[in-house]
Amino acid sequence: MVNIDFAAIKAAADLVEIIQAHGVFLKKEGRDYVGLCPFHDDKTPSLRVTPGKGLWRCMSCEAAGNVIQFVARKNGIAEKEAALRILGSLPGVQTASELEKKTPKPPSPAVTAAAVPAKVAADLLARVAGFYARTLHKDRAGLDYLTARKLAEPAMLEAFRLGYCNGTLKTALPQVGEVVTQLQALGVLNAKGNEVFYGRVTVPILDTAGAVVGLYGRKVEGDGAKLNTESARHIYLSGGHRAAFNAGAAKHAPRLVFTEAIFDALALWQAGETGVVALYGADGFTEHHAEFLRQMSASEILLALDADAKGRAGAEQLRKKLAELAPAVPVRLVEWPEGAKDAAEFCTQAEDARAAWSALIAPPVAPTPAPAPTPEATAGKEEAGKGDDEGREEAAAGGFALVWPNRRYEVVALARAGVSRLKATVKAIGGGPGRFHVEALDLYSGRARRLFAGEAARVFRLPVELVESDLSRLLVVAERRAGNDGAQNGSGTLPPQSAQDRSEALKLGRSADLVGELQRDLGKLGIIGEETNRLLLYLALTSRRMLDPLAVQVLAGSGAGKSHLQDAVLSLCPDEDLIKLTSLSNQALFYKGEDSLKHKCLAVEEVAGAAGARYALRNLISAKKLTIETTVKNPATGKMETQVNTVNGPTAVFETTTDPQGDPETKSRFIITSIDESPEQTRAIVEAQRNRHTLDGLRARHARAEVLRRHHAFQRALHTVEIVNPFEPLLGYGDDRLAFRRDHPKYLHLILAVTFLHQMQRPVRRDAGLGLDYIETTLDDIAIANDLAAELFGASVDDLSRPGRELLERTAAHVQAKAERTKTTPEKVEFTRRELREALGWSEYQLRTHLHELAELEYIVSLSGRYGATFTYRLLWSPEEGGRFVPGLKSVEQLRKDAAKLGIGNGPGTGPTSLAFGEPRGEKTNLGATSLNQTNEVKTGGFTSENGRGQGDLGAVNGRHIPVNGHARAHPAENGKARA
Repeated sequence: MVNIDFAAIKAAADLVEIIQAHGVFLKKEGRDYVGLCPFHDDKTPSLRVTPGKGLWRCMSCEAAGNVIQFVARKNGIAEKEAALRILGSLPGVQTASELEKKTPKPPSPAVTAAAVPAKVAADLLARVAGFYARTLHKDRAGLDYLTARKLAEPAMLEAFRLGYCNGTLKTALPQVGEVVTQLQALGVLNAKGNEVFYGRVTVPILDTAGAVVGLYGRKVEGDGAKLNTESARHIYLSGGHRAAFNAGAAKHAPRLVFTEAIFDALALWQAGETGVVALYGADGFTEHHAEFLRQMSASEILLALDADAKGRAGAEQLRKKLAELAPAVPVRLVEWPEGAKDAAEFCTQAEDARAAWSALIAPPVAPTPAPAPTPEATAGKEEAGKGDDEGREEAAAGGFALVWPNRRYEVVALARAGVSRLKATVKAIGGGPGRFHVEALDLYSGRARRLFAGEAARVFRLPVELVESDLSRLLVVAERRAGNDGAQNGSGTLPPQSAQDRSEALKLGRSADLVGELQRDLGKLGIIGEETNRLLLYLALTSRRMLDPLAVQVLAGSGAGKSHLQDAVLSLCPDEDLIKLTSLSNQALFYKGEDSLKHKCLAVEEVAGAAGARYALRNLISAKKLTIETTVKNPATGKMETQVNTVNGPTAVFETTTDPQGDPETKSRFIITSIDESPEQTRAIVEAQRNRHTLDGLRARHARAEVLRRHHAFQRALHTVEIVNPFEPLLGYGDDRLAFRRDHPKYLHLILAVTFLHQMQRPVRRDAGLGLDYIETTLDDIAIANDLAAELFGASVDDLSRPGRELLERTAAHVQAKAERTKTTPEKVEFTRRELREALGWSEYQLRTHLHELAELEYIVSLSGRYGATFTYRLLWSPEEGGRFVPGLKSVEQLRKDAAKLGIGNGPGTGPTSLAFGEPRGEKTNLGATSLNQTNEVKTGGFTSENGRGQGDLGAVNGRHIPVNGHARAHPAENGKARA
């Protein structure tokens, strides 16, 4: 007789996965999933599944129930038998028939962790970590604890797979068996079969290959008398440490930060420090950390250990080890301000942890030498500031500083939020070597200023009244500087440019091989391959100055390099025009300065970190501005008033994500691209990494600064200008699919972005009626856009993401090869997920995610005898159905012929008013007015353009030639489909 715990089965089973295993394809809709009901002839999705409640319901036939009732009804069996089937399908649990036939056996002899094969251990630990990660969102105890410690950002939870152990894993496992024995050997279960990490937040520890090799647990309750030792609060898997925490991600970071504990590392990661690696205590430096140091590429190391005796001793020991392992890398010790003993406390106390951390680790500024003391100056503390009441205002990195002979205030991240808030991060330095206090505060808040003054007065060893007087002076300066922000379209005062920089900018902008120059420079930044993506991102960052900028979302698996690609390209954007965010709260954008986003690049590192701000981002892209009304208290009258805050665009928006199931609203606004995740690309990246520390690698790193300087100058030389595309009425695009409605405007804007990039090579025309200047699109611009469109939008398999399309094509090739080996036809070939994983070299996460996408759109079908068996798949798509192209897209040669027939080629303006942007106005030219039917020939800097045809070389995108101010090379149209 088998005792069945129905409640435990319902809690442990994945409702969505089980329903899909029965042939029902489900699609995410808000927090629920919808699909066709299997219990009646359903034509439109009427089945709604709510995994948070563990329930399903059909809105048509009104069938409803839990996971056990679904399996029972679908298979026509009793609920007890259905429960046994589900129980048999859970990881590590025997099948139903085995469970009913077998009687409990005595526990298996104990085994050691070493006896568990490495692959089996990694798989078991990954499944345990995944179970705990799901439990974190079901049981509020763990999430509430993390929220209280300001460690609950969605991006961080997802990136590090944080979880919570509440004891339910035990109920999902068999009472005895090999899995239980192995989990006991690994330290997940104790000798009695209980969970070792019960009541703890869990953090999996990965090796550099991404395999889970360890687990850390932090007790949620009992920090008082019940847990009076550190070992009771912090536990790890038995058997010793097997990897350095976050070493895989930090390997290529420009700066490395060591923390004493994992929660310290998580706090700094949320504050924007990606190169953070945790020790296992103050003296927890292991051989895995030493091995990591031999592979890392950081140019600086910070020691952010605890501010206690043990932490200081550990930092000193670590400094000695670093001197042996990385003697060429400078090492700095992070000094925590008073009131914070470690990184986690520091970030918890800060209002803006990111700004506070940046200010804390800013390069130290030598204190202003104090003049020799006089009798008057030493007469009493009340005389400490006399003779220099105003302080001296100085420039500082990222802001400004107010300096007195014996104290200094540095202000960064100054931002006005409406009329009632003025935020800044202020660092008070003085009172002796290494003494300072840093805090992010609202300068308009009297309470915040008083608290800061008290802390700063202790640091300075001066009266609080004197520091409060300093802050009054600082507030005046901050108001003046905040009032100047937003000048020049939100860019602030631009840094002065030298004549050499301006010359280099013009030279680049007028280059006949401009796109080729861009590709070569982007390669110097360390971007391997990805020619299409890096050109797209560069066009998008350039488009920030356009009236309709581009928005780009990079989709790829975790660790594929999407953030590296985005960050590398955006490093070419001038600092004053770039806003990079790790996390974004729901209404943060609504309270920015009026012109703080105008003609800027706004980059979000991960979509999960800005989930609540999706609405604001979409409206910023579409409407070019954000408006919100709030009720605030007038600081002068004390009365409540309605305040309207408007944030102006346009803004070029960038973001990265690992989720291919994006919502339609996002897809309609972003150009969605993906990273090359092929083994060939991985080999190329690994080979480049091995050359990083050679002499050529050293030279390449030094050449990067020159690339940045040149492109910053070029970007600052660009001007906002209207663009006219005379060929637009002649363009073609598909119209037989709904998705074309969203992709066609992106294609048109892509053409304009290419034109805008070449503005220094385009004559500026003027429309007398409107009194506006504009430049015109050429056929060369359209040729470049066509090639990009074929890569970005082109697909005969509609609605697939780019990784999904790549998986489909590679799966088809695998099936074809297997059919030839087995002497059968492709439509009869069956394959498993493991078979594909080994054949294609894709990770389990990539394959699982995109196979599900192919199954949803019915390009493959999953086959199974019953739930719990190994799934096989069959391909329903043939390569003959088409490759990458944009249906209906006209070739450039066809456009040229159509334009010649209609006499299109030059706009109806009054003719060029100057050679191009960047050319001094007022110079005499030989260009007169042109008519519609005339061939317009313009010479700019040695480059001849005849009706859009130039003599430039051809660049390459993904191995395919792209015209660069040269003759467009397009394939002949086939059935109305031009292959770029």
